[in-house]
Amino acid sequence: MRLALAFVVGCAALGVCAAESDPVERPQVKPGDSWSYRRMDYFTNQSDGLLRDTVNFANERVIQVISKRGRDKESDSAYTAEWNFVASPNDRVFDPHQGLFKFPMRPGDTRDWVYNVKVPLEGSYEVRHQRRVKVIGWEELTVPAGKFRALRIESEGPFQRVDKPISGTSKETAWYVPEAKRYVKWTFENWNFKGRVQWWGLELLEYKVQ
Repeated sequence: MRLALAFVVGCAALGVCAAESDPVERPQVKPGDSWSYRRMDYFTNQSDGLLRDTVNFANERVIQVISKRGRDKESDSAYTAEWNFVASPNDRVFDPHQGLFKFPMRPGDTRDWVYNVKVPLEGSYEVRHQRRVKVIGWEELTVPAGKFRALRIESEGPFQRVDKPISGTSKETAWYVPEAKRYVKWTFENWNFKGRVQWWGLELLEYKVQ
C-alpha cells in the first residue's frame, strides 16, 4: 500500500517536473485579445494609472495593439510576434526590438541582446542597451487578476546614451503566463551613480483571450 502510494506520488512529481521543463511556445495572439493592467510606482507601492491593451492585428511577424492609458487618447504600439516592443505608445522606437522574449522558452535559457531606443520627436535622443536575458524558472505569484503559475524572465545590463554622456544599468523582469498569452506582471528598474532612480511596473487586472 505504502509502495503504491509512493509510486503514485513520485509519478505525479515527475509529471510536474516534466511539464515545467517543457518549452513554452509562442502565443497565438488574435485580434480582440485584451489585457488591463494597473501601473505601479514601487517606490510608494501605489498605483498611479491604468492601461488597457487590445490587439488590432496579429500574424506570424507582428502584433499591433491599441493602447488606452487612463483618460489619454488611444494610441498605437507595435510588437514582434513574440511580444517584443518595436514601437511603444510613448513614441519610443526599438531597433531591432526589445528582445525580452524568445520562444520557445524554458527555464535556464540565456542569451545576450543589444538594441537601441530612439524617440524621433526628441531629435537626437538615443540609448544603447546591452542585456543578458535569463529565463529564471516557474514561480507562483498573485496580482489583482488572481494567482498564477508564471515563467520569470529577467533582462539586465548597462545602457549608454548615444547623444549625451549619461549611463547606468537597467533591468526588466516579466512573469509570463501561457494561458494569458502575455505577462501578468512586468517591472522596470534603472540605476545610475546616485542609486536606483526608476522602479515601476504593470500588474494584470483582467484579461480576455480567445
